[in-house]
Amino acid sequence: MALPSPLHDVFVVDDDAFMVATMTAMLGGLGDFTVHGYTDARAAFAAIRDRARVTDLVILDINMPDIDGLAFFRQLADVGYQGCLALCSGESDALLRTTAQLARAYGLRVNGSLPKPPSVELLRALLGGVATGVPASARRRERTQEELLAAIDAGEIFCEYQPKVELAGGALCGVEALVRWRHEADGVIPPADFIEMAERRGAISPLTRRVFDLALAQQAAWKRRGLDILVSINASVLDLGDLDFPDFLKRCTERHAVDPTSIVIEVTESGLARDERVLTEVLTRLRLRRFQISIDDFGNGYSTLAKLRDLVFDEIKIDRGFTHGAAAYERRAAIFHASVDVGRRLGMKVVAEGVEDRADWDFSRLNGADLAQGNYVSRPLGADALVAWHDAWLRRHATAVEAG
Repeated sequence: MALPSPLHDVFVVDDDAFMVATMTAMLGGLGDFTVHGYTDARAAFAAIRDRARVTDLVILDINMPDIDGLAFFRQLADVGYQGCLALCSGESDALLRTTAQLARAYGLRVNGSLPKPPSVELLRALLGGVATGVPASARRRERTQEELLAAIDAGEIFCEYQPKVELAGGALCGVEALVRWRHEADGVIPPADFIEMAERRGAISPLTRRVFDLALAQQAAWKRRGLDILVSINASVLDLGDLDFPDFLKRCTERHAVDPTSIVIEVTESGLARDERVLTEVLTRLRLRRFQISIDDFGNGYSTLAKLRDLVFDEIKIDRGFTHGAAAYERRAAIFHASVDVGRRLGMKVVAEGVEDRADWDFSRLNGADLAQGNYVSRPLGADALVAWHDAWLRRHATAVEAG
């Protein structure tokens, strides 16, 4: 069955002519798009370079002569390729994961990997994941500082909220506020399309302040309806360099009559690499103001044990890359266990982030995490939808427990 996809161009790049012919034939029956097959990596790159803005997917063999997949990543990044990438290889899962990580480090969107030879079912699933995103031909230009500041003033910035629940009993204990931009012409713009620009162009401070104001106002509204939960909010590394930041947050809690102990400030692990004196002062002042502090994406950044020793944190969030699939992959499980052990020994709550299915839930519950966050629990929700979700989640979780 063909996919009703918005895809336009798909490239298959592999030095094995039989593999290119096989995948081209299989892909041809899966959608109304053009498939370009290449056995020569240089020729493939030249064609993709000329069509970089309308190419939706490149299926790439990572082990080719002349130009291997690693060099191909770099070249795609250099021309600003915005489509998706799938790796096709007979190499080990561990090597594929390392290779995918390198591609992501170049800013490429890796949608998955395929064995050799792939099945039609796997190709259909891959295309379905790509098709649900925005096709390359429709991707928007980068937003500007002026546009973002105008959006903040116009009230186009809003939050969705992803639940955090207790693994032991399933109780809702908090949410993470996630920023969105509702553009009049382009619809909802995800944070990946404007956060980096905001940090680079000096617009992150007004954006962060707007998000905190919205999230605390919503937290107060939920409390009036009987839903008393923690709210976690991300702080940019640049916010942590602002000595006025703790005082701003205190004024914000006072304005909304919210208890600072119910606010969790999420700091990415890489953010701990900032200027140590300013970082220590800001985080210590936040603690003095009674805010909770969480290390986000733990295991995926640059923190040191010395930072964990010297700074006081309340929570550690294990990066989704070490939670999802940990039940099946020994290396992920090893890092998950080590992260839990660090959190336990330092008296912190441990959150398993990236709980995408029942296997992730069971693994996290049985291996020491306290809380779970991820699409298995719920995707990010609008404020009103959260209350309805809460009742449904309790019924669903009770049924799952009874079923074992």
